[in-house]
Amino acid sequence: MGDLAASIEEIGQQTPIVVKVITGDSKHSFELVDGERRWIACGMAGVDTMLAWVRPIADTDEQFIASVVGNFGRSDHTALEISQAVDRIRKSKRMQELSAGEQVARIAKIFARSEPWVYSHLAILRLHPEVQAMMAPTIPEEERLSHTLGVFISSLHHDIQLEIAKVVLAKKMSVNGARLYARQVAEEQGVKAGASRTNSAGQPSQSWRRLATTIRLTEERLDVLLVPATQDALKKRDPAERAVMVAELERCINRLSQLKTSLVETSLAPEVERPRPASMPTPTATVVDIRSIRLNAEAPAKPIAVVPPPRSAPPPPPPTPTPPSSSALQNRDQTWDLSTRVLAALFYSGGRRKVNLSESELKETLCDFLPKGADIGKVICNALNAARSRWRVPPKGNDTEKHFTRLVTQFRRDYGDAKDIDDAFSVAVKEDRSGDPVAL
Repeated sequence: MGDLAASIEEIGQQTPIVVKVITGDSKHSFELVDGERRWIACGMAGVDTMLAWVRPIADTDEQFIASVVGNFGRSDHTALEISQAVDRIRKSKRMQELSAGEQVARIAKIFARSEPWVYSHLAILRLHPEVQAMMAPTIPEEERLSHTLGVFISSLHHDIQLEIAKVVLAKKMSVNGARLYARQVAEEQGVKAGASRTNSAGQPSQSWRRLATTIRLTEERLDVLLVPATQDALKKRDPAERAVMVAELERCINRLSQLKTSLVETSLAPEVERPRPASMPTPTATVVDIRSIRLNAEAPAKPIAVVPPPRSAPPPPPPTPTPPSSSALQNRDQTWDLSTRVLAALFYSGGRRKVNLSESELKETLCDFLPKGADIGKVICNALNAARSRWRVPPKGNDTEKHFTRLVTQFRRDYGDAKDIDDAFSVAVKEDRSGDPVAL
């Protein structure tokens, strides 16, 4: 404001303010529509008379649009403020006469942005009120929920939105880490987060470019970190901080090793030669005497031999995997079904959330489903190990396996939402009231 006042004092006001005529006010004849900063700066500069454009304004909706056009490109606004402005324009009287698509097209022109930009800001309004509050401009930027993640989770149920937002802010996740976590939570609920795009991150070309960029940037930054001066500076850090950083590096090294193994295995896999169309001629290789080129650069090179390229026999096709027999599939389905019944009997007695670890009641409940002569302890052990293998993973496999995975997810949420399954077991054991509990 001081800089603007100094400029006005030196060269005068260059851009007029915008006002509208008002009636019924004994003290004022005009109302400011656009130019508050210029008005204040002129007062600071001691200007008595300002340049003003008296503009006819039909109603408050038109005045708000004029304010948006005048201010949107000049000062920073948060994503939530923009979303509220977009929504107010969309609900104006003149917009109600248009279809939803026409409304978005008009709003995009008002803001001088694209239609997807408008849709992304309207998506913010579908967020849980508490999640919207996490995007408030009064919150420091580093503690504020990002617009990108807000749009990404806007299609999810309010409860899932709130859970994701709290975890992301508590753990101070990066944008990419937050999106991955949101996608994982959504998949556990059997829904999809984020809008699908033709050229999404899952496409091979996009993934390969991202991998190449990541490797190049990592190598460049490591070159800077490995210079002697930087090494000396790192050694002066607190030992505890260095220990934490070493643990982080170990995790990065392990994940890079997994990525390297995946790439090596892919490159070693045999490639089957594609059949060449009959109409395509067999290529030939021209052998040129390069000595004549070096001795006489102006003389045209003459081919001295035409040799067909060697063609090796195509590798044998990979063996066709033998599909599992129907009996094997049936046994696997029975195993998942039994594990589901065990988990339900232990932690959802009577079909509702209730812990009942009674061995006698468990035997009675499962008597019709247990194999003949089965050891109940081993059956429980197998079911709990299956739950351990499906801890925090999305549902996959056939319907029986997916049903079991969803039950595990429900169990995790109902019993402490713990990162480790043993912690969830500890919570459940404290609620058991049976006299002959089984061992978990």
